[in-house]
Amino acid sequence: MTWVGTFPIYASTVLAAVHAATMVLTAIAMVAGAKGLIESFQFSSYAVLGHFAVWQVVTYAFVHPPGLLFLLEIYLLVAFGQEIEAFLGRRAFLRIYATLLLLPPLVLCLAGLAGYSTFFAGSSELHFGVFIAFATLYPSARIFFNFQAKWIAVALLAVSALQDLAYSQTTSLGVLLLDSAAAFVLIKHLCGVWSFASLIPRPRPSLRIVRPEREREQAVPSASIDSILDKISKSGMGSLTSGERSQLDKARAELLEKDRNH
Repeated sequence: MTWVGTFPIYASTVLAAVHAATMVLTAIAMVAGAKGLIESFQFSSYAVLGHFAVWQVVTYAFVHPPGLLFLLEIYLLVAFGQEIEAFLGRRAFLRIYATLLLLPPLVLCLAGLAGYSTFFAGSSELHFGVFIAFATLYPSARIFFNFQAKWIAVALLAVSALQDLAYSQTTSLGVLLLDSAAAFVLIKHLCGVWSFASLIPRPRPSLRIVRPEREREQAVPSASIDSILDKISKSGMGSLTSGERSQLDKARAELLEKDRNH
């Protein structure tokens, strides 16, 4: 997007700065005892569905109590987000980020409609999804301690899932798995490996056997001749019309022609 001295500024850098600023604001609100204000920006399926607090679908990810985990989140966003952005472009990166941001609350709203009230805040799962996207794009890249990105992604996903299970954080676990799967599928799609259109089942065309013209001409008289012969057996030759006599003569001529050819 621009440069600050020799430091390149990507969209991921700007997003990291916004998250850092909201972390400071969250800390100030906590010091001031504004618990109600903080909760108004966290996601609650009850608040969104019952009181139309639609802003929470976005603001939940910008509620950051200060902590060392937040620094790791920012590192994942800046270090790996800019690699995705440099390879796929800014628009594609923002598309991925927006999907990872909006998909979890939309799914949680569906769970709320089904009677499961959910509450969620923070962006750790969102930024882990950015890392999953990087590991999908560069699976063999050597990063932490010279391990390949794909194995680090698998290990971190497994440990995070086990942690959520151990503390019965089912909502966090669901968001983690959802963002990870969405990041993987989006990268595959944007790289042209998978096409969403190919995933939509289409009705198979009905099988239609088209006979050659000569065969069709022979098939129709055959059925007609059977009915004519049946009529003769019941009512005699005199009951035939001129058209039926003509069909019978034509069929007899064709049979004689076949016998001569054989």
